Amino acid sequence: MSDNFSEISNDSTTSDYIVNVNTNKKNSFKNENLISGKNNSTSKNVFTKLDYYDKYFSNYIHEMEVNIWLERIIYIFARIFNSDLIIVFYILLFLYQYFINDKIFFVLKPLIHVFTVFILTGVLKYTIKRPRPEINERVRRRYNVRKKEKNFSMPSGDSMQAGNFAVVILLYFESYYGFIIVPFVMFARIFYFCHYLLDTIVGVFIGTSISLFMGYLLKLIKIQ
Repeated sequence: MSDNFSEISNDSTTSDYIVNVNTNKKNSFKNENLISGKNNSTSKNVFTKLDYYDKYFSNYIHEMEVNIWLERIIYIFARIFNSDLIIVFYILLFLYQYFINDKIFFVLKPLIHVFTVFILTGVLKYTIKRPRPEINERVRRRYNVRKKEKNFSMPSGDSMQAGNFAVVILLYFESYYGFIIVPFVMFARIFYFCHYLLDTIVGVFIGTSISLFMGYLLKLIKIQ
């Protein structure tokens, strides 16, 4: 009889232990999900706030109206680094230098920069897939730059190329003057509803970083 009682007691203890272990596992799993959920919620809140303030400050530029002469200048900066013009721009600029230096690679190296940034722009845009700003029909724009933009917003390809251009001028012309054009391009792209402010900031950062890396790489493999 005592043996039977002992067996029943042991079975009861074992079952209690199993129940406690399973309960602890469930509680641990719930806590992990709760912590994970909080982290995800925090990161979403950060991006939501960032997106809100980005659009809030960009809206000041989106709603600006200027006279025709000033808008013509803004239009030049909005278009100068578009993919349909940038190659011609670089070729004309560096052909001039080619005739001075008589080195074909002096022309090719900057073009390597341009194509690298161009390819990276497409990859990032279709990875991030941020929609472009909506056009405000109530705000007057004499040139419809926005209608030509069919892809995504982040990062700004023109701002990437502007940052790339500034670094190229620094590396191959030993001048910092290329950086003067960068903020004007950023402003112009926002002005025509092509981008938000953050798109242009990220674009310049990536463009300058990639261009510096390409300059180092081309120097490392000793292309003259």
